[in-house]
Parts: sequence; structure tokens; C-alpha cells
Amino acid sequence: MRAHLLLLVLLWPAFAAVEPVVLAIDGNDIYVDVGAKDGAGAGSELELLHEVVAKDPRTGATLRDRFALGTLTIAKSGDRISVAHAEPALAARVIAGDRVRLVSAKRTFVDPWRAQVDASRLAGAVQTRPATTAPDAPAVDHVALAGTAWQDTLGKSPEQRVARWQQLLVDDPKSTYRKLVELEISSLTAQIKARDAAIARARSVARTDRNPRIEHLVRELAGAAQGDGEILSVASLPRAVPGRPIELAFLVRRPDVISKAWLFVKPEGEPGYRRIELAADGDAYLRGRIDAAAVKAGTLGWYVEMATAPDRDAVPVLGSEVAPMTIEIDANVEEDPVYAGRSHIDTHLDYVDFDGKLADGFDQYYQAELDFTYRFIEPVYAVRLGFGTLSGVGGPKDVIDADPMNACRDTAGTYRCRQVDFSYVYAEVEFRLRPNVALMVRPQAGILTTDANAGQGAGRCKDTDDLAGCDFDAGYGARARMRFGSELGTNLVIGASFTSNVGTLLEAAYNWQPAPKVPVQLSVQVTDLPVPEDFGVRLIGDVGYRSWSWFYPSLRLSYQARDIDHGGVSGGVALNFDW
Repeated sequence: MRAHLLLLVLLWPAFAAVEPVVLAIDGNDIYVDVGAKDGAGAGSELELLHEVVAKDPRTGATLRDRFALGTLTIAKSGDRISVAHAEPALAARVIAGDRVRLVSAKRTFVDPWRAQVDASRLAGAVQTRPATTAPDAPAVDHVALAGTAWQDTLGKSPEQRVARWQQLLVDDPKSTYRKLVELEISSLTAQIKARDAAIARARSVARTDRNPRIEHLVRELAGAAQGDGEILSVASLPRAVPGRPIELAFLVRRPDVISKAWLFVKPEGEPGYRRIELAADGDAYLRGRIDAAAVKAGTLGWYVEMATAPDRDAVPVLGSEVAPMTIEIDANVEEDPVYAGRSHIDTHLDYVDFDGKLADGFDQYYQAELDFTYRFIEPVYAVRLGFGTLSGVGGPKDVIDADPMNACRDTAGTYRCRQVDFSYVYAEVEFRLRPNVALMVRPQAGILTTDANAGQGAGRCKDTDDLAGCDFDAGYGARARMRFGSELGTNLVIGASFTSNVGTLLEAAYNWQPAPKVPVQLSVQVTDLPVPEDFGVRLIGDVGYRSWSWFYPSLRLSYQARDIDHGGVSGGVALNFDW
């Protein structure tokens, strides 16, 4: 790298452009083609300019402009090339080819080594002349005196260096280096004056005491504005993303007239404006930040007011309260987080015995259902799809209880019970009327087979060709329920259902969790299943155990009766899956 850099520096004079540029960058060293011949030396300041080239889409013309990036400080100089340094943030932005411009006053620099060589030659020439002093007078060593003085000035302040060079002229009034020393004293004196003036301007609070480069930039911007009278400028920001802060930077076209400035913002729907004080960033910018909480869907209105002095009233300079500038805030298009527990499978099997005689009775049935639930959340909260089967035998309870032969025959010997087999499908839709109120509606339809023959057992009409007493029909029904409370917590469900030629069911169920892993349901049902004859009451207890988050089983125990002498105990099992 250093070999290539040295080659570039040595060959650069053959290719140098009229304007000085950055030749190369080597670590912290920035090489520029400005040197003592240009009036630059250690301590001189260079303005770093970045050139932007753009094409006008309307005319096709190539447009060029330059923007000041910051200031470089020369550390050491040769006759044509200097080594400069910059602050870390600026140094990272420097690239070879950037233009530079000397902003410090030009100075005259003399190479001390070349001067020493020239002085040595002059001293040699003087020594060859005939001596004009007395033969016994000691010779003055001008070189040694000048060398000692130069060593004494190293690392000293400009004032100390001036004093030491003046002392040399007093000690050696005929020094062969007198002209060079006087030039050095003059240069140091000018540096002291420039330094003191810069310190005074930095400490001054007057608006006119500003960096001359900033004043020059302001004058250029004012000319670019073509007399439009703008005090502040800001890039157009028509749209923004909600929930993210907005950083605004205002270019100050006239720094001399602004004492303080404020940004006023009002999100859509809010009654008034929020005030944000703008902070100065150097002499050319004001900056403000709109918090993320104010950036929400809709239109964000804003304007800027300024005061020319601390005791003056603020006046609008960009927009106004009645005619604000606007930023359209886009709608949030982020996807909603994945909702856990959207799917559920419920399967249960119940055996119901109303007369307590199990296989010898005539008023019992079993019912099995399996359904799949998916929670859409919006606009329909959930949909359940399932199928089920109901099979049993039933008839008038008075006939069943009065027959001494337990054959479900009346006093005339007529068989009064029926065997019912019903296979059906259903779809239930759940609507959320309120966060804790839900309406569930379920139509269902299936195939209904009825056998009126005595003692034939279930499935006779399907398994033989003897269809005497068999009736095949379509069974239609519906079910409606209301739930009050949290679906997965404590709630009360009430509902009613009916199925043609099968029966009616009225129910109320209370669900809660006495322990985190133990869901419990207590239900009361009024029904005439499996055939529309006499109504009875069922008391049901269902207790589950959730050892895993995705699955839990439960056991059901019930007591049902149509009257005090016509009842029995039954049970069931259920399996539940969640994911």
C-alpha cells in the first residue's frame, strides 16, 4: 500500500488538475495536492468538498454541485503535497478524488533545511573573503547559534518561539540567517493574531461572529433561493411508516434572524398540537424529532414557528396552525402474530339409561359425536364441523313401567316402543356478540331409521331383507346456544335443540377450573330422546385432567329420570385435542 501511495504522490504533479483534490488515504493520513507553494502548511485548514453529478430528466443536461463535508487540518506539508488529518466521523467519509479548498489565510513557508543549506553555502563564501576583523578576534559561529535557537523553539508556543528568535537577533546581530529569522517571526506573529481572533469569535454571542465558510454557504443558498425569502428549508416528506419516529433536519438559509424555533405536530384525531423545540446543529441546521407515539395511521399535521429574539413573539415560517404541512402515515401492514389455540377436536361417547335396566330396558340410548373446531377470530369467531350417531330404544314410560313382562306392550298386547338409529352431520358457526358473549348456531341433517317390530334389536332394518315395520326417513334438526363468559375459563352455556322424529333437548352447562389442570363441567338437560314421548331430566358431571397443553381426557357420570320410579345412572368418556 505504501509503495503504491509513494508512487502516486511522486507522479501526481504530472496529472494534477487545476483544483486540488484528495490524492490518497493511508490510515489516518489524507494526502492532498496542496503545499507550501499554495500558501498552506502545518495548522492550515482545508474544506472537504464532495461533488454530486446528476442528470436533469427534463433537459438531459448534466448538473454538478458540491457540498461541504467538513474541515481537514494539515499536519505537515511539502512544496506541493500535504498530509492532513480529520475527525474520525469525517475521515470515514473521505474518498480519493474529493475536492479540497484552502480556507485559512495563505502564508509564506520556508523549508528550514533548505534554508540551512543555503546559509551554509553563504557562510562558506563569506569565510573565503579577507578577514576584516583583528587577527586575534574569535570567529562567531552563526550556524551553531542558529541551531541552538532552533532546538530551543521545538515544542514551544508561538509566543515563546517569537521571543527565542528575537533573542537570537540580539545575541547575533550579524547572523547569516537574519532574513529567515525575521520571516519566521512575521509568520508566527500573524498566526498569533489569527488564533486570538478565532478564539474571540468563538466566545462571542453576536450572530455576525460566525465561521466565514458558513457565511459564504448562507450567501450561496440565499442566491439559490432566487429571492424567495425562505428562512428555513426542509426536504419533502409526503409519507411515513406508523409507529416509527420521524427525524427532521431544517436548513437555515438566514442564521442571522433566528433566535429560537419550535416544531408543532398534531396527529389525526387529537385536539391540539404538540410543541417540540428545535435544536441547533452547527450554524446551518436545526433538528427535531417526532416521537413514534405521534406517528399513527392518518394524517400528521405540522408547522414551524421562530422567534428573532428571546423577548419576541414567535411567528410561523413553515406552514401555520390554520394551514399546516401534512405527512400521510401509511396503514400498518404488519401481519398479526400467530394466534395459539385456533384448532380443537372434541370426541365424546355417552350411554344414557332412563329406566335403569340396561340391556333389559326399553328407555336407553347411546350417542357419539366427533367435531373439529377452527377459530377464525374475525369476522366469524369459530366454525365447528362434525358428525354423530344416536342409537337406542324408547317408548311411553307408562307402558314400559306397567308391563309385568317387561316387553313394552300395553294392555291390548300391542308393542309400543321403537328402535331408532340416526346418523347425522352438522356445522356450527360461533359469533362473538361481545368479548364474553357468544352465539352458536348449528343446523344438522342425517338418515333416520325406525324399527317398530318387537324384540328385533338394533340394525335389523339394515341387515335383512324383511323390512316390515321399518321406516327410512331424512332427519333434520337444529341447535342454538349462548355462552356467557370466557370460552377457555369460567362460563355458562344455555341452549336448545330438536331433531324431527328423534326428540328435543334443553340444556344448561356451567364450566370452570377448580385447579389449573382440572376442567369441570356440570350440566342439566331436559329431553325426550331417543323418541318424542315423555320428557326427563339429566344431571351430568364431567371431570377432565389436562396433563399436556394439547390433550386432555374426561369422564362423565350422569343420573337421569322421567319420574321418581323411572330413572337410572349412566356415564361416558370424552377426548379433547388443542393446537
